[in-house]
Amino acid sequence: MVEAKLSYNPAEFEDVSLHILLVDDEPNIREALTEFLTTINQHKVVSVGSGEEALELFKPDVFDCAFLDLKMPGMDGLDLLTRIKEIDQALPVVVMTGFPSLDAAVGTMRHGASDFLIKPFSLQQVKASLERVVREQRLLQENLRLNEELKQKQKIEALNKELERRIKYQNTIHQISEKIDCLQSSEELYQGIADMGAFHLACAKAAVLLLDRASNQLLAIAVHGHPDSLMGRTAGTLQSGICGKVASEGEPMVGQPGQDLILDSILGLTSPYLCQPIKIRGEVFGVMVASDKSGGRLFSSRDLFIGRFLLNKAALSIENIALYESMVADLHSTLGALVRAMEAKDSYTRRHSLRVTNLSVLTAQHIGLDIAQIESLRFAAYLHDIGKIGIKDMVLLKPDKLTDEEFQHIKQHPVIGESITQAMDLTDGERSIIRHHHESWNGKGYPDGLAGNEIPLLARIVAVADAFDAMTTDRPYRRAKNRNEAVSVLMRCSGEQFDPDVVSAFLETLNRYHSMEEMDQEAATHESELVAASLSGGTL
Repeated sequence: MVEAKLSYNPAEFEDVSLHILLVDDEPNIREALTEFLTTINQHKVVSVGSGEEALELFKPDVFDCAFLDLKMPGMDGLDLLTRIKEIDQALPVVVMTGFPSLDAAVGTMRHGASDFLIKPFSLQQVKASLERVVREQRLLQENLRLNEELKQKQKIEALNKELERRIKYQNTIHQISEKIDCLQSSEELYQGIADMGAFHLACAKAAVLLLDRASNQLLAIAVHGHPDSLMGRTAGTLQSGICGKVASEGEPMVGQPGQDLILDSILGLTSPYLCQPIKIRGEVFGVMVASDKSGGRLFSSRDLFIGRFLLNKAALSIENIALYESMVADLHSTLGALVRAMEAKDSYTRRHSLRVTNLSVLTAQHIGLDIAQIESLRFAAYLHDIGKIGIKDMVLLKPDKLTDEEFQHIKQHPVIGESITQAMDLTDGERSIIRHHHESWNGKGYPDGLAGNEIPLLARIVAVADAFDAMTTDRPYRRAKNRNEAVSVLMRCSGEQFDPDVVSAFLETLNRYHSMEEMDQEAATHESELVAASLSGGTL
């Protein structure tokens, strides 16, 4: 009975000419909405710029609906909504805001709003919202008619429950949307699906299984309430068992213990469970399994709706992140190839960039920099000499001391390096490492002559690591210094060429290792991390 009342024929909307109250303090928005609402079906629009003006005009049974801006000088939209509802409780009201939040949405719904539009919105969204409030108006009129004429308490309660259900749905949808929009990687999204699936479906356990098309196996990628040891294990195969059937046919199913022996044994299922497909562009690439529903209750149509919304929303984000991570992987591969091509010219500097990267990262970790800074350093330090690809070979590979002219030429490599990465997706901080790693604490470095704290901290760290590795490596025109000799040079140049605090942290880092061989072993560990990150499309 209630579901029938909620059905709506769009053709009926085209025959309705409404008297609409529009309240917004922005003239451009009032003008655009008035023109649009007037043209779509000759609606009559009364437009005002403040809550006070609107309240003076407002009379019972004059307006069919209202559009109110939430944030206005003087009387705001929530106050106006409250006052309007005191005069005409049945009036459908759409609240508009450019500052959306879950609290604002729930607050306006509790005060009687029928819909919530987030600026900037399209005119099509306005039309859809208007259709919804017309539908809501008819529902409310039916509610009043039943209350006043039929006095059928059961019907009124059913309508009220339906309205409460819709508010709860909107609340849940807002929560899911806001949470997913905050997740920045595929790993976070998969875990978010498991966590939110368990929470919003009121289940103690949830698992996300990805479909490996090469082997047709479903592999556990994220779990909630299950042991972490399940990660990476096979929990089913395509077309086999409940999950395999869902993955094959793309339709949700409720399973019972004993119907899928592999899944039962892996996930330890002892009660009914809901299995829903995860799709990208219509193709199944995984499933979510939610189980152990609280109170032993059965899964409902609401669970199907919430689960489907969660998975559809997450799938869009996963697709976008996958595209971004693919672009980042291509970028890293390209830049890495340039570095290797540059170092391949000179056997004396081969692996120099890798050693500088690891020395820089170890120092940054000792200083206590945050993960984001260390990851930026790990990426940009590896590229610090990429500009040497633009230096003439006769200068770069010269076995003797450089002339002044040649030295001026090679001093251009930080600027060339920044130029190479200018059009690429590097942060300003990462590019600053490449440009400023030859600046000096006393202002006598290059290319910009920055001094002291004008030089970015990460560039100061790379400068010390770069100098140490250069001194302890054989060059065509000189033999390498030993470790103690290089340390003496750093101490002598501390406060002149190098930041004394960075030199101190660098030397304390060196003292953690008994030999250069031990440092080389640590460098090899970081090299493995670097390669793994590059192959996975993660951050170098």
